[in-house]
Order: sequence, then C-alpha cells, then structure tokens
Amino acid sequence: MSSRTITQPHDSTVEQLYQAANDVEMQDAFPTTQQHLHVVVDTNVLIDYCGIVEQFCADVEGAGYPVLVVIPSVVLSELDGLKNRPELQWFARQATTWLLKKVKERRTVKLQASKETQSPAAPLAEGDDVRKNDLAIRDCCLYFADRHRGFGALLVTMDKILCLECQREGLETCIPPRRSWSSRLLAQSLPVPGVDLSRFHEREAYPRYRPSRTRQRLAQTEAPAPAGTVARVMHDDDMMDIDDGEAAGPEEYLPTHARDSLHAQMAEHFTLVLKDLCYRQHLAGGDSMAVSNSKHAPDYRRRAMPEWTASACLAYLKTKQAFEAPEFMGNFLLLRGERGWRKGQDWARGMWTLVLDGLEDVGRKFGDGALLSSVNAVRPHVKEVWEAKLRPL
Repeated sequence: MSSRTITQPHDSTVEQLYQAANDVEMQDAFPTTQQHLHVVVDTNVLIDYCGIVEQFCADVEGAGYPVLVVIPSVVLSELDGLKNRPELQWFARQATTWLLKKVKERRTVKLQASKETQSPAAPLAEGDDVRKNDLAIRDCCLYFADRHRGFGALLVTMDKILCLECQREGLETCIPPRRSWSSRLLAQSLPVPGVDLSRFHEREAYPRYRPSRTRQRLAQTEAPAPAGTVARVMHDDDMMDIDDGEAAGPEEYLPTHARDSLHAQMAEHFTLVLKDLCYRQHLAGGDSMAVSNSKHAPDYRRRAMPEWTASACLAYLKTKQAFEAPEFMGNFLLLRGERGWRKGQDWARGMWTLVLDGLEDVGRKFGDGALLSSVNAVRPHVKEVWEAKLRPL
C-alpha cells in the first residue's frame, strides 16, 4: 500500500483557517472590551518550534494572562505552500492542524483578518514577492502594536532582516535561539512588566524531532544531561535532531532518539486529524454526541468528543465505514501519559508501517485529504529514523 502513488482528495485545513480568519462570529469570540498583548508568530517559528508555541499557549491559558498569539494571513499562505516541499510538508501539516484546533477553541490563538493591517509606508517594487510577505507581516505587527488595540505587540521570527525592518518601526522583536528555546524564554521576551516566569515551562513537553538539510547527524540525540546541567550542543546547525533543551526531572520522560520524538509527534498530530474527521462525520450524519453514563455504551459515547483518544475516534469511524487497520493502532497513537502508552522504540518497525497503512485506508475510505496527505508526508521521516543508528547512553 505504501509504495503506490494515489490521487488524494483535497486537504481543506488551510481553507478552513482562512474562513475562520474572516468569520465575523469567530472574530467576535474575543471580547473587544478586554485588552491583550499580541504575540505575532512567523512561519519559520511554526515550522521549527511549533511545540514551543503550543506550550506557551497552554502556559498563558493556565496563568490567565491576556495574551493572544496572532497568525498573519500571509503565514497561512506560506504554510500552505510548504506542503509541497517534501522535506518540510510534515512540519507544515502539523502546524496547520494545530492552528485549526486552537482557532476552534477561541482562547489564545487568533488569525489575522483581512481588515487587520496597516498600509506600508513605502510602495513595493514589482515582483518582490519575498519582501511583500515580510512587509505584510510587519504591517500586521504595526496594526496590533497600536496601543488603542491592546498592550502592544511582539514579533517572533527567525528572520533577522524582518527583525531589523520591524525594529526600525519601533516594534518589539524576538529571535529564538537555535537550541534550548522554551515557553519561559518566550515569556521573558514579552514587552510588559509583571510576568511570573515560574508559570511558564523551561522546556518542551517532549524534545522535538526537527527537519535537516545536511542529514549528516540524522536523528541522533544527546543523552539526558545530569540534573542541573544543560545537554551538550551539537555543532551541525542544520541537522535533523530532537532538541534536548534543559535536563529533565527524575520523573520526566525524555526521548533518547528521534524515533521516540517522531512517534510522539505522530500520536499528537494524527489524533487531532482523526478528531476533526469524526467531527465532520458527526455534522454530516447528525448523530447525537450526548455523553452517556451507561457502562454498556461504547467508550466514545462516555466522553465528550474533545476528550476522545485515537481509539475512540477509530471506534466511532467504524460505525460509519469499514476500513482495515491493525488492532493496536489506537494504542500506537496514545499520547504520553495515557494508560498503555509506549515510546516509539518499543514498537517494531513493521508496526509503524501497519499503522500508517491503516491510517491511509481510513483516509481513502472517508475521502479525507488531510489524513492522506499527512500519512504521505511522514512516511519518509519514519524511514529515516529507522535507518538511523541508536546512540548508546
């Protein structure tokens, strides 16, 4: 199944995001009477550090701070374009899937609407598409930096030229370090006083599997550092790896190979994709999603849909359409901390393949472009992490 080239149904994730950005009801979900600090995030940050942004949003929500993460509309366009880049499409799809989830929650992530921009001070040169995108992001920052609209704005980007452009306009900027960035370091960059940094995590929920251009140190990681120290920094800036960040506590799981970290990403991403598919099937079929207290009800009926695991999603989908999937697929897609979870190295390579084949069959039976595209995007990375040697501790 994995060797065939198939015609994929359309993936509407980005279109749903564009629609949400300009949906009046969606925009009104954020109270106009409450002022926010706006953190504007560039495309490169979502590709390399989506996990950090995700953790930052969770920390902001936990602390109750009036902070909104703003995604410029041009960033959505760039993420959509990156889905055609084989080496980056997996990371772009993770970003757009997570953004769709957060936009639906209507809490800490906001998409720039078409009216939320400030005209550039100078005309653009014809055909200067790169600068056009940069200045569109700058104009988004200028709009939200207006003190009449909140507590100002902070641009987070890895583009030094864009940073200089924004700094000339008096805008606050933040460039993430190549390694060991965290939600706490991002909070430390917020241009407002009184931020309690102890409310923000010092490291990602799990070290991140990241793209590489050189492939020279593919998927290798440093061993967990002793308590109170920082993991060693590797010399190849472009390698595919997972970022160890700071040392983990004694009870905290720390992946020792990119196989573990990629598995964690797959579980999180495909659970979100399956939930979205279930929601659309629910809308199409008009099923009752009322939570049942009966012990005889199926697992997915005994909890609200946002709380469904991958297993619950698969059980619900089987009531709609038959598909081929290994019995262990739901357990493979468990999130860390859920009962029965196992790290990536504990699953044989053949099991990874069977899970991807099963997900592909679900995507084909339901005509789901997001699921099929995600399976195709991650297959090369699965192949590469399994060809990489494990580094002994």
